[in-house]
Amino acid sequence: MKVAIIGDATRTHAWEQHLMPHNIVREVEMSPTINGVQKTDACFLLDDTQNNLDHLIKTVQKGFHTFLITRIPLQVDKLEKIKRVAEEARVHLQFAHWPSLSSASQSMMQKVPKPTFINVSRELSFSSTLDNEYEFDHLWIDEIGYCLKVMNSGIHHIEVKKLTLEPNQTISIQLFIRFENGGTSSVFINSGSSEQRHKRVIANHNSIVECDVISQTVKDGRINNSNNIFFKKEEFDPSKSAEKAALQFLKAVQLDKEPAYTIHDLLHLARTVKKVEGRIKQF
Repeated sequence: MKVAIIGDATRTHAWEQHLMPHNIVREVEMSPTINGVQKTDACFLLDDTQNNLDHLIKTVQKGFHTFLITRIPLQVDKLEKIKRVAEEARVHLQFAHWPSLSSASQSMMQKVPKPTFINVSRELSFSSTLDNEYEFDHLWIDEIGYCLKVMNSGIHHIEVKKLTLEPNQTISIQLFIRFENGGTSSVFINSGSSEQRHKRVIANHNSIVECDVISQTVKDGRINNSNNIFFKKEEFDPSKSAEKAALQFLKAVQLDKEPAYTIHDLLHLARTVKKVEGRIKQF
């Protein structure tokens, strides 16, 4: 495959290193702009600008299967337009929602393909991590995106409560979602902690899988023949997540299959974020 990487030189060279070890990649073309690429089998768009969805539309109109690598965009109207254009052009799109694309998360979803229970808990130091409300919001947005992807169901009900300290600083948030398939998820984020913790748990009637996100350690718990719970532990290298996500995308394009995090996943998240924000404003 011929692959194009669009973006600034430092980032494009870094992503080139993720691609070159794989036989699936025959040639890599790097360009600072979309106009610099005329033909390619797949495109990696590294774009943190406010116009990244406008640029994405251009790659889709050119017929380029595209992996947009940026902080998750949430403009519903533009995403709906991109979805229509991509479907008409038969173009595959993948988005960089790393909580879903990480190797640990992918392993968890394989172990529990139909969960009924999700719990996410994250504690972090405000002073060392967050600069503003925008940064705090993206913490819970990322986790909601993870829950939606893992549960793979429509939403029946949402409850949310934010804790704001005077004068006007959000410290914590609790979210609860009941899904149409009967499953539930809860997310708790506390940015006023003295310690760093980040865990995700998914479960069904057969197993419970826990991920320590900081160490990227996954523990798979199941009942053994002695009726005791037995845990199998796996450790993942977070430095390999980008390379594996890139390879997943290229294989999806090659096999004409849906990528790991699609425009449908992103639209589901964007619409859910709007619902959550609406609930927050009620209180």
